[in-house]
Amino acid sequence: MMKKHNLIIKKVATLLVVLITILSMAVVPPAQACSRLVYDGSSNGPITARSMDWLNDPGTELWVFPKGMERDGGAGCNPITWTSKYGSIVTSSYNMGTVDGINEKGLVANLLFLTATDYGKIEPGDQTLSIGGWGQYVLDNYATVNEAVTELQQEPFRIIPATAKDILSRKLGLDIPENRSQLEFTLHLSLSDPSGDSAIFEYINGELKIHHGKEYNVLTNDPTFDEQLAINNNWNQLNDVVGGSFVPGSNHPSSRFIRASYYLGQMNNACLSKLLKNRRNELAAALGIIRNVSDPLGLSGLAISTTQWRTVSDQTNLTYFFEFTKSPNVFWVEMSKLNLEEGAPVMKLENVDSLSLVGEVSGEFQKAEPFSWDLSTVCPR
Repeated sequence: MMKKHNLIIKKVATLLVVLITILSMAVVPPAQACSRLVYDGSSNGPITARSMDWLNDPGTELWVFPKGMERDGGAGCNPITWTSKYGSIVTSSYNMGTVDGINEKGLVANLLFLTATDYGKIEPGDQTLSIGGWGQYVLDNYATVNEAVTELQQEPFRIIPATAKDILSRKLGLDIPENRSQLEFTLHLSLSDPSGDSAIFEYINGELKIHHGKEYNVLTNDPTFDEQLAINNNWNQLNDVVGGSFVPGSNHPSSRFIRASYYLGQMNNACLSKLLKNRRNELAAALGIIRNVSDPLGLSGLAISTTQWRTVSDQTNLTYFFEFTKSPNVFWVEMSKLNLEEGAPVMKLENVDSLSLVGEVSGEFQKAEPFSWDLSTVCPR
C-alpha cells in the first residue's frame, strides 16, 4: 500500500512539474524562430530538414561554392584564414551569411536563432570570425560531425556577433526602426552527416557548449538546448503519467521541439518505417514534419516570425531541396550536376521565389561574385 501511495505522489509531482513548465513556456516572449530535425530511420541514410522563420524574407539566395576558395573571417581584427577543402550548396541571408547548406561530403550545417547566446570576450591574440561566416567555415573544412567537434572544441576562433544596425543599416544601407536596431543576430549551430551523427554548438555565458550524438536530432530556439531537452523529457513523463500521446500545438520553440521529437520518434520506429519503403516517401515524410512545426504567414496578434522557406538535405544522394513559402513548388539541386572543383566559378540562384523554379534547377544558377560576411567596422578593439 505504501509503495502504491508513493507512486501516486511521484506521478502527481511529475505532473505538477510538467504543467508548471508548460505554463512558463506560454509567458516567454517569442523571438525569431526556426526548426531543424534529422530523420535517420532507414538503411537509406539520414535526411536533415529545417525551416527559416523570420519577420520577412531575409534576401534569400542559393549559392554554389567550389573547393579551393581563399577565405578569411571578415572580422577586421586578426581574422582567421582558410582555404576551402570541400564544395558546397548553401542558402544565404542578407547577402552576408551562410545560414544553411550541405557540402560534397554530405555534412549539413544549420544556423538558428538563440537569444540566450553570449559569444564571450575577445582576448588579445584571439583569431576572429564574423557570425556570417560560421556556417561556411564548417562546410568548407569538415567532412564529418566528429571531425568538426574534435577541432571546434579547441575554439580556433572567437565569433564576432552583429546587430540589425550593423547588417541592415551599415552594410546594406537599409532604414530600420530604432527599436529594432540593436537586435543581435545571435545563433546556435547544428551539424549532421551521412552516418546520422549530430551535434549542437551553443555559446552560453561566453563558453562553448557542445552536445554530440545521434540522439540530438531536433533543434529549435530559446531556451538553451539543455533546457529544451529537460522540457521534452518532462513532456514525455507527462504522457507516461496520463497514458497518452499528447503534443503541444503552439508555435513556441519548446512546443515545436516536442512536436518534432514526437513525430521523429514515430518515423524512426522500425515498424512504421517499413511503410515509407523508398527514398521519395522518406523525403516527403521529413518535409511533412518540418511543415508541421512551421509558422504560417499572416498569424494575427502574435509577435512572432513566420516561416519564409524550408530545406531538406538528402545526405546519401547529395541533393538539396528548397521550398519557398510563397511558391507552390519544391525545387532541388543535385550536387552531381555541379562543378565543385578548384577554380570553378561561384554560382548563384537569385530569384528563389520565382514560380518557374520546379524540379532540378542546377542549370538555373548564374556566375556571381561571392557574398561577403565582412564586419570589420564592428570588431571590438
